[in-house]
Amino acid sequence: MTEQQNDNLQTYLKRGFSIERLTSYRIEGENDTAYLPRYLWNMALSKSFYPSLQSLEVAVRNSIHYAISEGLNNNFWFEDHELITKSELTTITDAKQILIRHNKSIEPGRIIAELNFGFWTALFNSRYEQILWPRFLKTAFPSMPRTLRSRANISKRLNRIRYLRNRVFHYEPIWHWHDLYQQHNEVMETLGWINPVAKELTEVIDNFQEIYQGGWESYKMEVSAIIARL
Repeated sequence: MTEQQNDNLQTYLKRGFSIERLTSYRIEGENDTAYLPRYLWNMALSKSFYPSLQSLEVAVRNSIHYAISEGLNNNFWFEDHELITKSELTTITDAKQILIRHNKSIEPGRIIAELNFGFWTALFNSRYEQILWPRFLKTAFPSMPRTLRSRANISKRLNRIRYLRNRVFHYEPIWHWHDLYQQHNEVMETLGWINPVAKELTEVIDNFQEIYQGGWESYKMEVSAIIARL
């Protein structure tokens, strides 16, 4: 790479990505462009997680809502102060305000869809032991092995997935995680616990394994071609 090409590249990187952000992809001793294939690989990995994370988040909220609303015969169970704590009730109020601002009706389905993954994960905190669980666990997670089916196990699994989800959806580095393969398997397994058909449909477009096995070096040629044109 010529000095002019390097100058041009650094200008584009500073304006488009920020050097500080890109340092998360650098390995000590490398030249100033070696980390770019890893940056692309990280984006590809995050993209490959989107189908499974999306399917799981939608399945979690719908399955929990179905289990509790059917069990209590109350589609507005999430407004019950005897069931839901103040923290989660505040989230419900915020969701309603968003619907109002967008001139949408306050219906259970719309409210449920507006609640973030953190809300649903919080429902498995210990404070909900004996309030919601284990009463609704089997209905919400019908295909989860009975020996594993507990509030504590589900809470641990969902919180781990939520951390991954937040990293992916906030464009943070995940390429250096050594257990990505296991984490992807856990997302898919959890989806299968809730809805095996949703898992099979998601597998049709899931390409995580291909992207993961390809590795960051599979992007070196494309990066070199771009730099050569500067």
